[in-house]
Amino acid sequence: MRNLEATSCVVLHADSLLSEAHCFCLDCDSGAVWVATGSALCCVTAEGQVTTAVPLVEGGHMSKGDTAIGVEFISDLESVCLALRGGDLLLCNVHTHQVECIGSVSAGVCCMAWSPDQELVALVSGQGKLLMMTRDFDPVSETALHPEEFGEAEPVTVGWGKKATQFHGSLGKPTAETLKAEPRGPALPWDDGRPRVSWRGDGEFFACTTVDPTSGSRRVRVWTRDCQLHSTSEVVEGLEQALHWRPCGNVLACSQRKPHQHDIIFLERNGLWHGAGGAVEQRLCRAGPVAAGPEPGCPHR
Repeated sequence: MRNLEATSCVVLHADSLLSEAHCFCLDCDSGAVWVATGSALCCVTAEGQVTTAVPLVEGGHMSKGDTAIGVEFISDLESVCLALRGGDLLLCNVHTHQVECIGSVSAGVCCMAWSPDQELVALVSGQGKLLMMTRDFDPVSETALHPEEFGEAEPVTVGWGKKATQFHGSLGKPTAETLKAEPRGPALPWDDGRPRVSWRGDGEFFACTTVDPTSGSRRVRVWTRDCQLHSTSEVVEGLEQALHWRPCGNVLACSQRKPHQHDIIFLERNGLWHGAGGAVEQRLCRAGPVAAGPEPGCPHR
């Protein structure tokens, strides 16, 4: 974390059009930032000037009270894709400002994340379903967001048999009958309960962090590109909703709140604990999105 360096800082007034900003995306070609607010889609230049404000509510594209929960700039289409909590998927041309509803999810949308090559888009519906669609929004697959199985990377026990039948030393067999239960700490009080999705740099895997409806704890699941469950993380006490793949793809970055410490932690692709990267300043009460810059020459695993 010590090698981070701020390259620019733009301060916008609270009474501007961006006072109700919900989500944003970057146009890497121009350096502009597209921001979805409660009523419009705005373009902010690198100098901090709001040059475009496409009305969504007044234009009849979004109902009053609806919220944009995801936004993505599609470079080859020169358009911005928005996902609304109500379920509508909008496409806005950045030059003509024409807005088109290209699809809708009847149960609503909680999260949207495009693959790095922008050939697939992962959606989480309001009914707890994980949807995968092509860039033309043709359905590819639909699966449950909280499967009971671990995934295809589940560890295999070889040669030792079940825990209850193993030798337990001087304590004897009663130890096997009082095995320590897996910790099931509930999600933190300020957790918004929303899922988060982050793709690996090569687009072969993506991770999704959700609050388990049974235990109430937040867990991370890793899925393949074709929506097959790869692994499920172990229960981590105090796990927050922030999630991002390391650019080289070998670990996942999350944040963990402890009684007197706030850490950035790392998980392996197989769901196992990898380590902690350092404490976050205590004055930061909540962790937002985690992101990292590119690492040239770092292979994916």
